[in-house]
Formats: sequence, structure tokens, C-alpha cells
Amino acid sequence: MENPYLIIIIFAALIVFSYLFTQISKFTKIPSVIFLIATGVAIQFGVKSMGIEIPDLSQPLRLLGVVGLMMIVLEGALDIKIHRNKLKTILAAFATSVLILGITNSLIAAILLYFNGNIVFLDAFLYAIPLSVVSSAIVIPSVHTLIPAKKEFMILEATLSDIFGIMLFSFWIKEPAVGQTYFESISWNILISVGVSLLLSYILVYVFHKIKTEIKFFLFLAILALLFSIGEYFHYSALIIILIFGVILNNTHAFFRGFLKKIINQEKIKEIRHEFVIITNETSFLIRTFFFVVFGLTMNLDGLLNPQAIIIAVAVMAVIYFTRVLNLKVFIKSTIFPQMLIAPRGLVTILLFNKIVEHFGVVPFDEAILALVIIGTNLMMMMGLIASGSNEEDILRINATDTSSTDIDYDGDITIPKEETE
Repeated sequence: MENPYLIIIIFAALIVFSYLFTQISKFTKIPSVIFLIATGVAIQFGVKSMGIEIPDLSQPLRLLGVVGLMMIVLEGALDIKIHRNKLKTILAAFATSVLILGITNSLIAAILLYFNGNIVFLDAFLYAIPLSVVSSAIVIPSVHTLIPAKKEFMILEATLSDIFGIMLFSFWIKEPAVGQTYFESISWNILISVGVSLLLSYILVYVFHKIKTEIKFFLFLAILALLFSIGEYFHYSALIIILIFGVILNNTHAFFRGFLKKIINQEKIKEIRHEFVIITNETSFLIRTFFFVVFGLTMNLDGLLNPQAIIIAVAVMAVIYFTRVLNLKVFIKSTIFPQMLIAPRGLVTILLFNKIVEHFGVVPFDEAILALVIIGTNLMMMMGLIASGSNEEDILRINATDTSSTDIDYDGDITIPKEETE
């Protein structure tokens, strides 16, 4: 395709279709990512039927994945509101993401080890990480039909799952410094990442609201991308800076206290935050569109009917939902529907899988397993969202006493606390 107008037509058409898919998703509760992947698969069939060879798009897919991950975590962070009464929700999301990641990863590693006796458990554990991470890229745009308390919990859990999954992956493939144990290396990594992220986030928020030029939003996105890439290049948990920056920008009332409260203008911060959310959401939408279309375009369709791949994928999905039921019912002590079904795999799964291939130079398991798990978990989430109304009683008991921003009464209505309406 040497004609630039033809390329523009294709790209513009994909954006228009993606927008239509998003609108359809709002009414049908079918995740737009399913439509995007299906579009990519349809293009693949069309291209192959015309005898055109599909080029290697692994590098563009990886680049889209890295940028998309950064933007989607920022999008999720800008949707998180901090309040003292939401401590239970935050702790529950934290515990859920950590606990589910650990248990799911171990059980999936056991499955991979059982079906492939040529690997050791440590390698199987690494290979299982991509399949164990919930995709915030899919959760964030898909849970808009849920009541606010549920939506916030799911966004926080998925975002933390992304971050912890990537941190676990980075720690697993990184050799500790000379004279350090793995525990010491991980501890220092986390401390440095969090400390630097907090400091830089405070500075960025302050500087950002002082800039008076009109060209500033993409400037700051570029700065965040620069900091994120530098951190990842040196194997630090740089995704934390994206999360902390977004949370601080969205909750300056909680972070800028005492003498810090005097150095910022809350009204100006509010205007900036609103515009930043718009830019972030638009950019995330654009990257998400092309990432999943390219994934569908490059998906290996030949192995989808492989009996062993189907058996392994079903076993992996059984582990995913078993651990969610166990966590929600036993540890968090809440009812389980529809949260148990909202565990899609997507962008991070593909990104980490490609990193394994790049790092070791081998494909750790049949790519069809990856595709089947991604498609299967998204279909399960679709069924959960369709079956659950947006007005039913909040099933998360951890929010039963949460009066920070919204309370859910037993008629399913959302009520605003008196102190927040004054």
C-alpha cells in the first residue's frame, strides 16, 4: 500500500468503527475489544484471500502495547478517588490483586508443567505470569455499566494487577545485584520506585499547574513516557510513577495538605484535571483500537482448534475463576457475581508473552492457548456484564459502609452523603 490516501482511509475507518463498537458496547454490554479483535481477524481473512502476505507486525504491536499500557494505567489512576472511608475498598483491591496473582500464577504454572515436562517449575512460573494478569485495558472501558462502587473496585483491582504482574515479571527475569539476595533486590527496587515516583509526581503536578502556555498536555504525556521508559530500561517498576501521578493529580486535596496546600490553586487543578482526563481517554481509545485490531490481524488461527491447546486453555480459565471465587467468597467475604467473571486477559498478557519470546528467543507455549484464553475470558466477562444489571444491590460487602462518595442502599439506588452535598 504505497498510496497514502488508502492508508488514511483504512486508519480513519478503523477509528470510526471503534467508536461505533464503543457505543454498541454501552447498550449490549459486549466488550468493544471483542469487536476489535474480530475486525482484525476479518481483515486477516480478507488479506489472505487476496493472496497478500501479512508483514511481521510484532514490533509495532509491542510498541502499541507499551504506550497503551502507560496510557491505560494513567486513565485508570485518574478515575480513582481517595477518601478515608474508602480504605477498605483500596485494601480489598490491593489484597485481591496480589492474592489472586500469586495463587493463579502458581496453579497455571503447574498446568503448563504437567503438559510440558521439558521445563522446570521456575520457567513454568514465568510463562504463567502473562496468563495470570487481569487486563485493565479491557476492564476500564467495559465496566461503565456497573454502579460506581463496583466500577471503582474493578478499575483499581485491574490496574494493580497490571502493575504487580509486570513487577513480578521484571523481578523474575532480572538478576540481583552482586552481593544482594532476590529479596533485597526486590525490596530496594520497590522502595526506590515508590520514593522517586512520589517525589516526581509532586513536582510534575506543581509544575503542570504553573505552565500558562496552551501546549502542555502532550508535553506532559511525553515527560511521563520519558520517565516511564527510562525506569523500565533500568528495570525499575516505572509503571508506579504513572499510577501515583494520576492518583495525586486526581486527589490533590488528599496529598497537598498543610503548607503544600498553599502552593497550588485547587480551581486551576480541577480545570487541568478535566482536560487531562479528556486527552488521556482519547489517546487510550486510539491506542486500544489499533492494538487489538493488529492482534486480531496477526493471530495464529491455525492452532485454535488444536485439542491440546483447547484443553490447556479451559484448564487455565478454570483456575482463573476458581481463584477469584475463593478470594471473593473466603477472604474478602463478599458475594461473587459478577466480579468473579470480570477477569479478562488482553494487552498485558500479549505484551509479557512477547517479552518472553524476545528474552529467551523461544515461544514458551502454543500461541493458540494465549488467543483462546484472551477470547474465552472476554466472552465470560461479557456474559457476566449482560447478566448483571447496573442497578442491582452492590454485592461487595466491603463497600457496605463506604460513604466516601457513593452509598448503595438496598433498593439499588445511589445516594450521596450529606456532608458531600453541602
